[in-house]
Amino acid sequence: MSYFVGGEAMHDEKFLGEDAGATSGDDVTVQYTFGYKRCGDGKVRICLHHSSVPYQVVCEVPKAVPSALMTENDIHEAQKAWGNAIKAITKAHQDKQDFVGVAAKAAGELYAYGHGIKPTKATRNPFRPTAGDAMSYFVGGEAMKDDKFKGEDAGFAINGGRGWSEVVFRNHMIDVRGTTAHAMGEYIFTDSMTGDDVTVQYTFGYKRCADGKVRICLHHSSVPFQAPTSPKVSGAAAATALLTENDVHEAQKAWGNAIKAITKSHQQKQDFVATAAKAAGELYGYGHGNVLFKPTKATKNPFRPTAGDAMSYFVGGRRWRGNARREVYLKGEDAGFAINGGRGWSEVVFRNHMISCDGLSAHAIGEYIFTDATSGDDVTVQYTFGYKRCGDGKVRICLHHSSVPYQVVCEVPKAVPSALMTENDIHEA
Repeated sequence: MSYFVGGEAMHDEKFLGEDAGATSGDDVTVQYTFGYKRCGDGKVRICLHHSSVPYQVVCEVPKAVPSALMTENDIHEAQKAWGNAIKAITKAHQDKQDFVGVAAKAAGELYAYGHGIKPTKATRNPFRPTAGDAMSYFVGGEAMKDDKFKGEDAGFAINGGRGWSEVVFRNHMIDVRGTTAHAMGEYIFTDSMTGDDVTVQYTFGYKRCADGKVRICLHHSSVPFQAPTSPKVSGAAAATALLTENDVHEAQKAWGNAIKAITKSHQQKQDFVATAAKAAGELYGYGHGNVLFKPTKATKNPFRPTAGDAMSYFVGGRRWRGNARREVYLKGEDAGFAINGGRGWSEVVFRNHMISCDGLSAHAIGEYIFTDATSGDDVTVQYTFGYKRCGDGKVRICLHHSSVPYQVVCEVPKAVPSALMTENDIHEA
């Protein structure tokens, strides 16, 4: 109600300043997905409603950067320093010295705090934006005397007391861009007690700080993905089995893995179109009934009712050869979401707001986070998915509405002065 009539009218402080209603009489185009069901009293009511403004391409304004350029050698040196720091913390702990002090010194030299770190084994607190949060992960919640992380952080740098004898970086790719750089790959940690090797996958971002030193500004670390095993239902029972929340989670995991697989195939110059086609047949219900699909960045053609239309969106209009007329029609609009216009995605995380299971169908609404494989930036997109169990017993997507979070649009002056802003300008204003 607050959204439709306004926070003021509802006297709800939670929505004041957000829900204002509309008063100008101008025409506004909005894209929608509605779901309806017949309730117990026999009346048809709305059970799902996703509404979004048509996607508009947003141009970013470049920020001023320091003048010293980054090199691949800078990255190798920073990685070597990181590995040496892990071993130094282990040695200090094993020698019963001040390993927390050793870790704090290393952290100040290696990390540019104020940026993001997603440690490998962090669970309840997966993101560590502050120096203290990160320190707890590396030396342990007990050592930092932080109740927030006790029971979660055993101290990765000391391997829970066992230590690490070696750290080897294996870069899949290093991308240097002026005064920043990103590296993706895997590092191998050797347990100093057992000699076992542990493989972890990483994405690091580096920048040159004001003092001229190269420090980490982004760190995402994760264990290699392992597909879960679950009991399968076959035959006639499969086609009539009711959908569960676990079915939805499995379908979402498969969707995210497909996006990453298409990225990997494209980056390795393999047949990523074939990879996408195989995934589309497994994930979407094209050929099994109607599919309602409104992609995030579709503009001139916001709705994609056929498999070919959907494929064009995911791999790019110039690459899909399913239909010559549609190919020409979608050129210039579809850059290939699944390959991120060539930059790729390294991670896709679903955050469900709600899942509703209704017999042989289910709906999920929420947001997914896409991580740019080139820059490491996260992109948040809001979704509504509908799932159904098809005749072969498999769960596939029958409805997909995706949109960027709504932002209040401010008018931009036609002429933008070139002079940079200063704090004095703010004080004067």
